[in-house]
Amino acid sequence: MVQRKLKIPKHGGPDGQGLPQEVFEELMRIFTDPLVTDEDARQTMELSFGASKQQEWNEVYRPKLLEHIDTNKK
Repeated sequence: MVQRKLKIPKHGGPDGQGLPQEVFEELMRIFTDPLVTDEDARQTMELSFGASKQQEWNEVYRPKLLEHIDTNKK
């Protein structure tokens, strides 16, 4: 588990066009790579967040990120 000093926000809208599963899988690869900086991980997460729909982010992607990354409950 990678420790990141990041907040994984809830999506409150507006909806993006939707985030394909393949893109989320790349986000997870970036997030779990210990060689990737927190800043690079944050930027990738923000782009993915903006592209996603509120429901898919809050119900599918955000829980998976929180499950796999120790965010120190931030």
